[in-house]
Amino acid sequence: MNSIWFKPELAEEIINNNEIFDQTQNVVTDIITQHIDLITLVENMEGILTNKEPESREKGMRFFTKILTELPRDYLTVSQVKFISKFYIDRLKDNHRVIPAVLQGFSAIIEMKNYDMETSGEFFSLLFREVNCQSQTRQDRYNIYFIVKKLMEKDIKYMKSLGPDFVYGFIASMDGERDPSNLIFLFNFLPEFIREIPLGHLVEEMFEVISCYYPIDFHPAPDDPAPVTRQDLATALSPCLCAIPEFAEHCLVLLVEKLDSSLRLAKLDSLRLLTDSCKIFKPESYTPFLKTLWSSIQREISHKADEELKFAAHEALSALVSILSRTANTDQAFENFVKGILISMQTAVAEATTVAQFVHATKVLLTAANGSKESCAIITKSMIPAILAYYDFKTSPKLQIASLDFLGDLYDLAKHWDVLEQTAVQVNELPQLCLTVVSQPIKDFQVAGFRTLIRVMNVLQTDLVVPFVEVLMYNVQHSQDDELLKVSIETIHAIAKKYPEIIMQLLVTGRCDIENLTQDKTALIKRLNLLSNLASIDEFTKVIIEEMLKVVSAHDEEAPKVIEALSESMSDISLFTEKKITEIDSDHGLVDSVVEWILREINNSVDVSNGFVLIANTIASLPADKQRNLLAKHTDNILDKCKYNDKYYLILESLYISVHQTVYESSFDDIMKLSLKLALNSELDSVRTKACILVAHFLNKAEFGQKFELFYELLKNYLTNCSKDDEELCPKLILLYGWITKALILRGSDTFLFWLQKIVNTLSNTQYSKQGSEAIKLIMSDSPNYLSSRQHCRTSLLYRQRMFQNFAKLTHKLPPLEGAANESYLLSWAYVFEKTPKSVLNNETTKITSIAIDSLNYENNDLLLVMIDVLCYFVQAKNAVISGSLQTILPRLVKLSRYVKSMDVRIKSLECLYEIANSYRTSTLLPHKQDILFDLAPSLDDKKRLVRNMAVKARTRWFMIGAPGEDKPN
Repeated sequence: MNSIWFKPELAEEIINNNEIFDQTQNVVTDIITQHIDLITLVENMEGILTNKEPESREKGMRFFTKILTELPRDYLTVSQVKFISKFYIDRLKDNHRVIPAVLQGFSAIIEMKNYDMETSGEFFSLLFREVNCQSQTRQDRYNIYFIVKKLMEKDIKYMKSLGPDFVYGFIASMDGERDPSNLIFLFNFLPEFIREIPLGHLVEEMFEVISCYYPIDFHPAPDDPAPVTRQDLATALSPCLCAIPEFAEHCLVLLVEKLDSSLRLAKLDSLRLLTDSCKIFKPESYTPFLKTLWSSIQREISHKADEELKFAAHEALSALVSILSRTANTDQAFENFVKGILISMQTAVAEATTVAQFVHATKVLLTAANGSKESCAIITKSMIPAILAYYDFKTSPKLQIASLDFLGDLYDLAKHWDVLEQTAVQVNELPQLCLTVVSQPIKDFQVAGFRTLIRVMNVLQTDLVVPFVEVLMYNVQHSQDDELLKVSIETIHAIAKKYPEIIMQLLVTGRCDIENLTQDKTALIKRLNLLSNLASIDEFTKVIIEEMLKVVSAHDEEAPKVIEALSESMSDISLFTEKKITEIDSDHGLVDSVVEWILREINNSVDVSNGFVLIANTIASLPADKQRNLLAKHTDNILDKCKYNDKYYLILESLYISVHQTVYESSFDDIMKLSLKLALNSELDSVRTKACILVAHFLNKAEFGQKFELFYELLKNYLTNCSKDDEELCPKLILLYGWITKALILRGSDTFLFWLQKIVNTLSNTQYSKQGSEAIKLIMSDSPNYLSSRQHCRTSLLYRQRMFQNFAKLTHKLPPLEGAANESYLLSWAYVFEKTPKSVLNNETTKITSIAIDSLNYENNDLLLVMIDVLCYFVQAKNAVISGSLQTILPRLVKLSRYVKSMDVRIKSLECLYEIANSYRTSTLLPHKQDILFDLAPSLDDKKRLVRNMAVKARTRWFMIGAPGEDKPN
C-alpha cells in the first residue's frame, strides 16, 4: 500500500514524473480491488487539478482521463459516474490547454454503463458556449462529433428534447471542418442526425453548412498511409444533402446548377445526388425542375466517350421516372415527362443512320421504361408498333437486326413489370415478325430472329410452330454454320418446352426418329445433337435416351456419334441438372451402356474418347451411394484388363476422376499404385497424362488425416525407388511433380512446397528446364476438366497468390542462369505473372521489373506478351523503378515494335511506349524523345492496320512531350 496514488503527494508526482503515466493500469487495478476509491484518488490529485498553472491542470486531467479510459465500462456506480460527469463538465470552463483531456475523458464517460443522459444537456450547453470547436485540434474536433453520435445511439428520444439551441450549437461546431477523416465521420452519421433531430427553423442553416462541401474537390496527401479519397467523401456527402424532404428545394437548385458545370466530377456527383434524392424527396418537389433536369440528363447520356458519366445519367433518369410514377394517377407531370422522353427518342430512332445512334436512343427508352410499371406500359405500347413499322421501312440490315434486339428488350421489360396483358395486342405481333425475319436465308437475320423468338416464346401461338420448325429443321439438316446450328437447336428446345406434344410428333417420332436417323448419314451429328439436347426435357427424356442407347448397344457404326452428341449436351449444366442426369442413369443405365461399348470398341479403330468424358461427367452428377455402386460393379473387371493392356486404364480413370471426397473403397490403394506405375512407365502418352491426373485427384480429395497420410506416404515411397538418373524417366517425373503440386496447393496443404522445390531445381538444368517451365504452366493454368469443383475437388481461390509468393522465395536461391535455362526460368515467371492478380505483384516491384526487362531480349511470344503487359501495369502505376530503367526499356520496346514473328507483340510494345509517354514527367522523357520518334517511323508503314494505328497513337504522344501548353503527366 506504499504506492504514490495512496498519498497526498500524488499531485506533485504527476507534475514532476512523466513515467507515472505508465502506471495507470496499476491504479485501475487498485480501484477495482477496492484498495482505493475514486473520491480519495481525486482528493490526492487536488493539488494538480486546482493548480494555478494551466500546464499542470492539463497534466492532471490527462492522468485522470487515462485512468478513466482503462476502467471497465460497467464498474462505476450511478453516483460515481454522475460525480465524474459533473467534474468534467465544470472543466469545460478551464484553460484551452485542458480542453483536449476533458473531451477525451467525457468520450469515455458516455460509454459507461451507468451514464446518466440527463447530464448531456448541461455538457452541450457549456461545450457550445465555452469551446470553439474549429479552434481545436483534429482529434479534439473528432471527440466532439463522436460524443454527439454516441449519445444519439444511447438515447435518441432525449437528444430530440434538447431543442434548437443544441442543433444550432452542433451546426456551428462543424462549420468550417476541413479534415477529411473528420468529414467522413460526420457525413456518415449526419443523415441520421438530420432525420431524427428536429431542425425547426434551422433547416436552411443545416443545408448550407453541408452544401459548402459540394461538389467535393479534394486530393489526399501523397504520404498519407491510409488516405481518404475524393470518392469516399463524395459518396458519404450525397445522402447528407438529401437526408430529409425539407432539403428538396435547396438540393435541387444546387444540383441543377452543378449539372450545368463544365467540371466532369461536378456532373457525376450531381447525377448521383439526383439518384439518391429520389429515395427521399416527394415527387412534387421535382415538378418545377423537370424540363431542366431532362435537358441535363439527355446531354450527359449523349456523351460519346465517358461511359461512367453516361451510366450515372441513366441511373438518374431511371430513379427520376420511378419517383414521379407514384403520382401517375393523380398528377399529369409524370405522363408528360415520360411522353417528352418518348417523343425525343422516337425522333432520334427515326433519324438514326448507324447502329450506335439507334442503340443510344433505345437505351434511353429502356432506362425510362425500366423506371416503373407505369412508364413501361406507356413506352412498350407506343414503341413496339413503332419498331415493327421501323423494321419494314429500314433497308439497312444492321439497323433491322438492332431493332429486333430492342423488341426483345421491350418484351423482357413488359414481362418484368407484369404489363403483358396491358400490351397484349402489341407483343402478340412479335413472333410473326420473327417468322418473317428467319424466313430469309441469311444467317445474321436468322440468328437474330431465332434469339428474339426465344425471348418472346411465351406469346408464340400454335399456328406458327410448324412454319418455324420447317425453317429450323432445314438448318439442322443443311446448315454448315456452327452459330446458326447452335441457335437453331436452342430454339427448337425452347419451342419443345412450350409445345412438347407438337415437337414430339413433328421431330422425335417423325423426321428425327432414331430408326430412320442413322440411315441418312448426311448431317447425322447435327440431328443427334438436337435430339440429345431435347432429352433434357422431361417429356422427351425416356423415348430419346432409350433410342440413342439402342444404337450404342447394337454394334452400330454410328454409335460414336451418338456418344459424342450425348457427351456434348449432357456436359451443359444449364440443360442437364444433376437431378436429371441421376434420373437418366438410374432409369436407363447410361454409364453401364457406355462402359460396355468402350470395352467392346477400345481395341478397334474407333474413337472412344467422348465415352470417357460422358462417363466422368455423368458420375460427377451422381450422389455418393450411386457412385459407389458403379465403382463396385466395374472396377475389378477393368483392373484385370489393365494387366494386359494400358488402354483399359482410361476407363478406370473416367470412373474415378469425379467421385465425391467421401467415397473411398479398398480398391483405391491399388488404383493409386497402378496410376503411379503407369504415369512413369506406360508407352501411351494419353495413359501417362491421365494417370498423373488421377494421382492428383486422389491426393486432392483424400480426407484430412489418416487417408491423406496413407496416400502421401504411398506416393513418396513409390517415387523414392525411382531412378533419378534415368534420362527418359526425368521428363515424366517432372510432369507428375506438376500435377502433385497443383493438387496439394489447391487443397491448402503445405506439402506442396516439397514438390515445387523439385520443379524449381529443374529450371537450372539445361536438359530439363523446358519441362520445368511446362510444369509451372500446368500449376498456374485453369482446367475445367481436372481438379475442379465440378469433380468435387478442393479448390482455393487464393492459390495463385500463394504460388507467386513461394515461387519467388524458392527461385531466389537459384544460381545465375544462361541460354535455354534462363529462357525457361523467365518463361516460368511469365506463367506465374500471367495468372497472379496484378495487385499482388506490387509486393515485389523491383524483382518483377528486373525479370520483365530481362525477358525483352528473348524471341518467345508467350514470354514477351506477358512481360510487356506487366511493364505496362507498372508504367500506368507510375512506378519509380520503371522511371529509373527507361534507358534500358525504351530501346528494347522500340525493337519489339518491329518484331516480325507476332503482330500482338508489336501492338503490345507500342501500347507500352504510349503509356510511358503518358505516365512520366516531361523532364524524364525529353532526353529520349528524338530517338523514339526516329525509331518509331518504320512502324508507321507496317502492313498490319492495327499496328499502324497504334504506332501513330504512340508517336503522336511522344511528339507532344515538351510541347508548349502540354498537359504534362505527374
